[in-house]
Amino acid sequence: MDGSAVGTTAQHDQRNGRFLNGNTEYRAKQQRIAERPAQLIADYNPSPSQRQLLAVAARYLDDAERARTAERRVLAGNAANRILRSIPRKPEPAPPSLSSYRKQEAAP
Repeated sequence: MDGSAVGTTAQHDQRNGRFLNGNTEYRAKQQRIAERPAQLIADYNPSPSQRQLLAVAARYLDDAERARTAERRVLAGNAANRILRSIPRKPEPAPPSLSSYRKQEAAP
């Protein structure tokens, strides 16, 4: 990974520009990547084998968000897009019917 988000990083000494002992950027990245597949599973309908691909897509999406150079961001974003295109999305919930909307309007 090229770097962290814009601004100062966690546990970074402003005076001398060095990282402090026990820097947690590695753990923070692992935590961000671990949370992402659950978010993707909520939007997509993956098979068990496609769940493994969601973990790979999560790494690419994190790199697309955090990379310093535009080239790396675009490459990671395109790679994640190629993976996610092969996984079907969950169907959108049907909009409420007109009769149920009228019942809501008449209820108060």
